[in-house]
Amino acid sequence: MSLRALERNNAAGLQLQHLIGSGKVVHAFLFLGDKESRLAIGKELAKAILCEDPREGDSCGACVSCRKFDHGNHEDFLYLDLETAAGSAKTQIGVEAVDQLQQQLKLKPFGKRHVALLEEAHLLNTAAQNKLLKTLEEPAGDSVLILLADRKDALLPTVVSRCSTYYLEDSPSDADEDMTALVRDFFALCAGKALFYRKRDCLKPLLEEKNEPREKAAAFLESLELLLRDALVSPYEAQIGPSASEWPAFEELCAQYGPEALSRAIPAVEEASRSIKLGYNTGYTLKKLCLTI
Repeated sequence: MSLRALERNNAAGLQLQHLIGSGKVVHAFLFLGDKESRLAIGKELAKAILCEDPREGDSCGACVSCRKFDHGNHEDFLYLDLETAAGSAKTQIGVEAVDQLQQQLKLKPFGKRHVALLEEAHLLNTAAQNKLLKTLEEPAGDSVLILLADRKDALLPTVVSRCSTYYLEDSPSDADEDMTALVRDFFALCAGKALFYRKRDCLKPLLEEKNEPREKAAAFLESLELLLRDALVSPYEAQIGPSASEWPAFEELCAQYGPEALSRAIPAVEEASRSIKLGYNTGYTLKKLCLTI
């Protein structure tokens, strides 16, 4: 792929092409959006910056640098996220990980510069962000930092102010039938005052998920919150899945749950969503939700 071939955020991609083409690449970028969108543009920007023969501000796709990048073995491309962060807790990226990145940036690059991509920058704890400020203020050589985050408010204003910030259009939500069915089943169990273990068993697909468990848990919680809000306001206008006419049990379940219980459940789901975004353990968060609602 390339910046020009991005399926979404083409306007941002075009701006970046102009920037690279002008030879005035800034030393720090911040992309705010969902994981799929920010990773797509972040990686293509890194590839274009490292390209040996950028064409119209974009990667050529044919040089040694582009081929290395595509194969995942580019020596000057540094990647940091929660999973790869050395010495970090399971829920946050700490100082040790940032220190290690800074040491790598001080090394002489194989090519013209290093490009470091920090995925899940919103999980950098305060100490790590303060340490990162030194690099943002005094970058090593011509190195470029690309920060990816799902929200701005998790980052220190001093960090944000030192980055060229782009707000991305999120990837479209797929009409995932399995997720819709999972949300419905869980809602039905909650409405029926099911025991904890039954609700927990219902969420086994999420609890046993190995590929991006937090992202899928976040999608589940978002869909569940929409359903609960619609159930509280108007059962006939549910945004998650069909209306009551296509889901005959929906109106009955809403009445069974009751407005007071629905009002209590919504904040509980909101809290669970915040916990997931902060990087808390997915299994613990979902099990706590099962006990709460």
